[in-house]
Amino acid sequence: MSESYNSELETQEPAAFGLQLMVAREKAGMTIDEAARALNLQEGVVEAIEGSDFDKLPPMAFVQGYVRNYARLLDLSEEGLVRDLEKELPRNFDTELQPRSFLPDEADSQTPVIKFISMLIVVSAVIVFIYAIYSYYIEKSETLEQGKLSEQAEVPQPQTEVSLVRPQLEIEEDQALVDEFLPSSSEVDTLEYEASEGDETLAESTTEVEELPQQETEAEIADISTAESASEPADETLMPVPTVTPITGGDVLSVSAEQECWAEIIDANDIRLFYGMIKPANDLRLTGQAPFDVFLGNAPVVSLSLNDIDIDMAKYIRWNNIAQFKVSVEDGQLRFD
Repeated sequence: MSESYNSELETQEPAAFGLQLMVAREKAGMTIDEAARALNLQEGVVEAIEGSDFDKLPPMAFVQGYVRNYARLLDLSEEGLVRDLEKELPRNFDTELQPRSFLPDEADSQTPVIKFISMLIVVSAVIVFIYAIYSYYIEKSETLEQGKLSEQAEVPQPQTEVSLVRPQLEIEEDQALVDEFLPSSSEVDTLEYEASEGDETLAESTTEVEELPQQETEAEIADISTAESASEPADETLMPVPTVTPITGGDVLSVSAEQECWAEIIDANDIRLFYGMIKPANDLRLTGQAPFDVFLGNAPVVSLSLNDIDIDMAKYIRWNNIAQFKVSVEDGQLRFD
């Protein structure tokens, strides 16, 4: 069959190499799909060979191999088909080994999908950066507001000092009222002198010794009773004087700083022991009642100790160097609240 077919092709005019392959395949009763599977090629490559579509074919070295295998499959002349192929080959056809992919189009960096994904990544990064800056300034503003509130809370402190002075003024006023009712020391001396003269007079008069002293004594007793009764209401009208006992504790908090640091320290009795800027050369020794509420604006440069026990506050320092915690000592051990 192949010999008769070859002789028939020789008697006719030479046909394109692709057309020869297509006619031989159809006479052999073979479909393009079957030929592609037999040659281990894609259907598109087989169709491009039969149609002499060089734009869809790989470089010449690969096409020659495909044509030889195809001719061998259909029992055709390999060399004859290769010569026909070279005759029909365009001048601008790429003969170098630059394999082309017949797979589905690969992702290109210039495709709309890749551009959209790249733009989305860039926008997301910008949003995250802006949010980080916004969070930083929000937290910084909250810290400043807290400092202002602390300054406002400090204003009522002078009123406490005034209240401590007022009882002393009231005591002085009440003492002046008492002095008005009680006789002075000079008056008491005069009374004693007059009493001594009266005693001498009573000693000279033997007849009146027993009667007059008794009468004068009773009169003096009555006068003294009257004076005492008159002075008692004055004592009763005195206002009670409040006593203020400062609350103190036996806990000592030592503070030192390598650089300037704003700080606020309050003890368990809500007494503000310190509020302001700590200087590097100004070590503090604060006495109060633990636990101490400590707020530091630049915590890494500050060293603390409670009752001579060093305080490790590293885990309470935030990313902006601010630290706030409560600390006390129980059984010789530090306790953080």
